[in-house]
Amino acid sequence: MSEPLPIPVLTGDLVTLRPHRESDAEGVLERAVDPLSRRFTTVPLEYTREMAVDYVTEFTAPSPDQICWAVEVDGRYAASIDLRILAVDAGAGSLGFATHQDFRGRGVMSESVRVVVAHAFGELAFRTVRWEAHAGNWGSAKAVWRAGFPVPTFVPDLLVERGRLLDGWMSTLHAPAPTAPVATWDEVVAALTR
Repeated sequence: MSEPLPIPVLTGDLVTLRPHRESDAEGVLERAVDPLSRRFTTVPLEYTREMAVDYVTEFTAPSPDQICWAVEVDGRYAASIDLRILAVDAGAGSLGFATHQDFRGRGVMSESVRVVVAHAFGELAFRTVRWEAHAGNWGSAKAVWRAGFPVPTFVPDLLVERGRLLDGWMSTLHAPAPTAPVATWDEVVAALTR
């Protein structure tokens, strides 16, 4: 069995990424019951405070398979972001995140993605970071676009969620990676509008 991966504290200009704390549970609960979170993530539809406490104390604990950070802005829980290790020989991870509704549209997740990708390509020596999202999740697409991910690809039946196959978007970033958009937002929208 592999050793759990450490959860280092990482910082940007706006965000601090750190291990989750039990005090984050209320913010996680508020995020999880938000209509956009329910639509675009795999969060259980009947999410409870107990589930939020389990999430911040158990699911996000150090693991050999993933690193989960709480995103803090001005002393408040703002989001969660994780890097799930892909079992390939060249070092790769899959990026996932969910932002509390009070912090959307402020650049919080774009900066968090840049910080995590820099850690993946630097400290972890990854060669690849992959992002996937539901087709139609423009907020998620904008966060990775701002962080330098290439124009995503539409993939039919990419995601399995609540017993259904769902269409998704995918983009893969390879090291060394840009940290700013590599295409215009209009090009992204044109590529993904169906």
